[in-house]
Amino acid sequence: MRKTIDGKDYYLPSNLTLEQEEIYCHIIDWKRDNVTKERGVYTGNEYDALFPDNPEYPRMLYRAIVPELQEMQKGKFAFKQHKFAFHAVSSQTACINLFMPVLLSSSADSTLRDIPGSPAGFIEIDRDKLFKGFCFEYWGQDILQGKGLLNDHSSQAGTDADVAIAYRDGEGDTCLWLIEHKLSEKEFTECGGYKSASNTHKEFCRSCSFEELISHPNKCHYHNIGYKYWDYLKKDIFNGSVDVTGCPFRGGLNQLWRNQMLAFALQESGTYKKVTFSVCHHYRNSMLNQSMSKYKSLISNNEIFSQFTNLDIINSIISEQGELTTWLEWYKSVYCI
Repeated sequence: MRKTIDGKDYYLPSNLTLEQEEIYCHIIDWKRDNVTKERGVYTGNEYDALFPDNPEYPRMLYRAIVPELQEMQKGKFAFKQHKFAFHAVSSQTACINLFMPVLLSSSADSTLRDIPGSPAGFIEIDRDKLFKGFCFEYWGQDILQGKGLLNDHSSQAGTDADVAIAYRDGEGDTCLWLIEHKLSEKEFTECGGYKSASNTHKEFCRSCSFEELISHPNKCHYHNIGYKYWDYLKKDIFNGSVDVTGCPFRGGLNQLWRNQMLAFALQESGTYKKVTFSVCHHYRNSMLNQSMSKYKSLISNNEIFSQFTNLDIINSIISEQGELTTWLEWYKSVYCI
């Protein structure tokens, strides 16, 4: 859809909210000024957020991290690029651009400790774990291959964390921090089981209370096809409430819940002493707040979950001079409005 904003013409998806539009237009402006003014084509339509070609690595990727990324992609923590990783407003590419330079820096430990929501007890990255202490799209593949700990992993789908950071606590034990990154998304991933054509009892999804599902998980389609989410749910943590009819995980809370269950499964595997989960979202994206607020209520604001923004990370290193200075200027020009 062609739309004129502040005197400029943009070719945008037709269903963007005002917040999404703001993020899109800022990144498109950067793309036009620094990469190309050419548009890409998808399903016969031109879009400014697409590129006319797809090289080996996304055109929006911060170039200085490419050698390290190439090394990562040769090992057991290689990850699959998202379908729209080459999109200018790709959340996956933005996630790598935000976290990888920081995690590879000599100031990574102090930076991570200063982020609001950083796990209590975080001392330093455990560089002997994962890929130099971190990886992307983590689902416990180094612990259990195949379908994974939650028995839901395949080449097409499954629960994973956008970022996983292994760290040592004050006692020297290795813990894990899982992070879901969001850029312009207006909601978390909703329940695929509810939408599935093979789910012949969707009335359970719409009518069964949370308490009923805890007692009778066989009323959940995901449970019946072998996914282990309900097996790992901890009643003593999910002891709050939300004002919702039916399963609270039918909508946007579903992704938050599944990532939390992955954290529980990883902790129960014994590989990590403690596993926590956070969401990092773009500072101008408030569209996710309602779901995160509901989720916090459901777990009674337990510290196992936290949220912060990309700007919180920037602010934790804003006085840093040296190795991150060039990256900081680049990142802020691309993603900070």
